[in-house]
Amino acid sequence: MKASADDAFVHGVSVCGKEDFEEAIDGYTRVIDSDTDNAEAYVDRGVTRAILDDFKKALNDFSQAIKINPNDTEAYCDRGNLYSGLSDYEAAIADFSRAIKINPGFSSAYNNRGLAYYNLNDYKKAISDYTQAIKINPDFADAYSNRGFARIKLGDRKNAGKDARKACELGDCELLKFMEQENIL
Repeated sequence: MKASADDAFVHGVSVCGKEDFEEAIDGYTRVIDSDTDNAEAYVDRGVTRAILDDFKKALNDFSQAIKINPNDTEAYCDRGNLYSGLSDYEAAIADFSRAIKINPGFSSAYNNRGLAYYNLNDYKKAISDYTQAIKINPDFADAYSNRGFARIKLGDRKNAGKDARKACELGDCELLKFMEQENIL
């Protein structure tokens, strides 16, 4: 990358952190204009565009990053998250699955694919993915909480309660509070 592209990238990240998203997009665009093969700039611009609800352009940026680097697990996960947000769960599952194939130790990809399965009411597959995320990262509070919610859907209150307590121990008490309010524990 040229020095000016480096400066523009750092500036884009900096202003994005300050929530000046339009200026961040301009910075990432300058990087891309200087280095059209910079997959990271496409991903970061895509994330920023998604924050601004410019989903079509965000999707294009993630797809371009994947075209440049077909092994970019972050690009697959970010695009999968965008598809999930648009309720295209099958496309999301495909992207999360690709990220997992590239990096089988990517716990967030398992968790996010589990969320997509959950939204398709396939709770057994969701639980399987959450469990795998937990095996990879035993301190993944969201995965415990998500698995607990899926277990509730399958009527497994006992194990949902165990997940709720573990998630809360790790800092995510949403499921435990829900179960207490609903008298599920």
